[in-house]
Amino acid sequence: MAQDKSNKELDNLGSRSDLSVGVVTVATNRYIDYWFEMALSAERYLFLGHNVVLHVFTDRVAEVKLMALQFSRITINVLEIDQLKWPEATLLRYEIFDLHRDFLQQDVLMHLDADMLVVENVGPELQPLNWPGGIALVQHPGYRRPTGRQLASLYGHNPRKLVSDVVTTVRLGGIGNWEVDPASRAFVPRSHRKRYSCGGTWMGLREPFLSMIRELAQRVRADLDEGIIAKWHDESHLNWFAAENETGILGSEYCYAAGLPNLVDLRPRILAVDKGNERTR
Repeated sequence: MAQDKSNKELDNLGSRSDLSVGVVTVATNRYIDYWFEMALSAERYLFLGHNVVLHVFTDRVAEVKLMALQFSRITINVLEIDQLKWPEATLLRYEIFDLHRDFLQQDVLMHLDADMLVVENVGPELQPLNWPGGIALVQHPGYRRPTGRQLASLYGHNPRKLVSDVVTTVRLGGIGNWEVDPASRAFVPRSHRKRYSCGGTWMGLREPFLSMIRELAQRVRADLDEGIIAKWHDESHLNWFAAENETGILGSEYCYAAGLPNLVDLRPRILAVDKGNERTR
């Protein structure tokens, strides 16, 4: 029955020339200031020609409603949540989204961290109807490696990175910051540590997206009930999902980190803002 519903959804979407897009972001405390810059960049570059709604989960509702008056192309939907500190804002994001799932009615749903900037047109090239499993994750910029001559150049100029990659692959089975504690529901077995995705940008068709966040919300909560917090919070659980399910994978240009030598051959589309060691959400 679930498969029939998914197939029907794809058929309905495939017959439409315009997909609506919803972007979900948790932005409490000072992070709403980062979110505002991200929203301005989305107004300019994100899914042009489509109906785009930014769902922002924040404790600064009045301020965001004033900010919303500055937008003409995109719609801002403000959803009030309690003030959150590190790591609750990142660890509990799946639960927050799931609790508000009735507001997430767009055809394509996308998660963007508050501290992202859309710096080039994003949308037509993504082809969401072709995403395996209806989900698209993004290769983590820190663990992305080019191929061929570019990889040889990277290692030639950074021999310590070559040594580090070899050691990590031998020790863990693949480069990435995997959850290695089997007590956590984010644990990824060694044989499944193939590709490591980032938590800053991910997306999916509505039904697969909502199904994924509900499953991950339940797994995070079950860990917390047992006093367990995964090594990299929501990102660890997302990588468990990627290891156990078929998903699409987008390049690191959708979560580009400036200054990384392993990304010099890429042209950024979505840029992660460097905030130093700031940990408050």
